[in-house]
Amino acid sequence: MAVRIRLSRYGRLHRPFFRIIAIDGRAPREGEANEILGTYDPLKKDKCIEVDIEAVAAWVAKGALISLPLVRLLQHHGYTVPVTSHAAKTKRAASKAPAKKGTVWTKPTRRARLRHAAAKKVVWKAKLAEGAAAKAAEKAAAAAAPAAEAPKA
Repeated sequence: MAVRIRLSRYGRLHRPFFRIIAIDGRAPREGEANEILGTYDPLKKDKCIEVDIEAVAAWVAKGALISLPLVRLLQHHGYTVPVTSHAAKTKRAASKAPAKKGTVWTKPTRRARLRHAAAKKVVWKAKLAEGAAAKAAEKAAAAAAPAAEAPKA
């Protein structure tokens, strides 16, 4: 079971209130939590976050991963965040990894696709023109050859 420590939204419309919970990573956002570790009220002006860091450290020691938004939130409010191996499994860590040799594929833009199609069309028309010219030369050579071979009377 992959346990995550993340925020779970409570409160009413336009009045957010969050619980910091330890929960199975596959569970929905407001699913049943294993343990409630703290609260976060973004509408309070002072000391809007309350968290039991010892409990968080205990869950991390058992293998739980802390979500990136929660890590940033805890750091912003001055808490020391226990180290997890979450960085190796995130998309951001993968994007900041050194690039492999060669170029990285990126999706072509609409303009690039249109330019490529136009270039292919020019090449295709050139091949058609070459084929037509070769047929015309062959036809002219065939028409000239019987005239040269015709006996004189």
